[in-house]
Amino acid sequence: MNRAIVFLDIDGTLFGRDHVIAPSTLDAIHTAQRNGHLVFIDTGRSRPEIDDEVLAPGFDGIVGAIGAYVEIDGKVLLDRFIDPAVVTHASHVFDEIGVNYMWQSSRGLWASAGYMAHVDWVRRTMHPGYGGDWWRVLEDAKAEAWLDKVPLGELVPGSKCTFFAPSSSRLTLDDIREAVGPSLKIVSGSMGLEAPTNGEGMTPGVNKGTGLRYVADLYGVDIADTVAIGDSENDTEMIETAGVGVAMGNATDGIKSVADWVTTAVDDDGIAHTFEHLGLI
Repeated sequence: MNRAIVFLDIDGTLFGRDHVIAPSTLDAIHTAQRNGHLVFIDTGRSRPEIDDEVLAPGFDGIVGAIGAYVEIDGKVLLDRFIDPAVVTHASHVFDEIGVNYMWQSSRGLWASAGYMAHVDWVRRTMHPGYGGDWWRVLEDAKAEAWLDKVPLGELVPGSKCTFFAPSSSRLTLDDIREAVGPSLKIVSGSMGLEAPTNGEGMTPGVNKGTGLRYVADLYGVDIADTVAIGDSENDTEMIETAGVGVAMGNATDGIKSVADWVTTAVDDDGIAHTFEHLGLI
């Protein structure tokens, strides 16, 4: 290939549930960079959720918060936030229908009580340092908003949200979409069986694909020379936008259907096989 920019999702792509980056993946990233290519993260995670173990390979930059955030060489070049009125409205809806949720951005992580219980479980069972000290109690922000008589969204700068319905709930993703309305685009998430109805919300028109295009324009690289690799619904626009869109072997059927090529699973050297297949290494 010409000089390419590769965009990698994190969860289910860069690594699996063990949060361990395979040696073959590390070697593929470093070899591609030595060959003159750039390798970026393109993730739904906000900046506080992208910790040192994720950044260990030494990426050329970060696209975070589903395209709302771009960082290169430690410099923040893009940092977009959802309209505060939308944050206020969606929070009210989530509370009313009984959905657990958090708002994420470069400025913090605001979690409802039910979502914070999930965070505690993640820290106990999988990832002790998840989110570091960026967590904020959303109920505290609600109390402050009530006392100061200001909309909640003015106190909670969110670039995206993540949510899930309790396992006992009969809510579907379509129910949640209808309740929230068109001001927030809702896509399915990847929490798994512990939360069957789960998803992410973002500003319509802001996605991993717009983040990819922003970076390609910065470097003057043609879209035809970009590669996107992912596994779940929030990777759709990234894979559709890239010159070559690749689905992991463990990807959803929807992602496989829009990809140009399907590699092996994350735990079967999927990244290394992709880089080899495309001639990056």
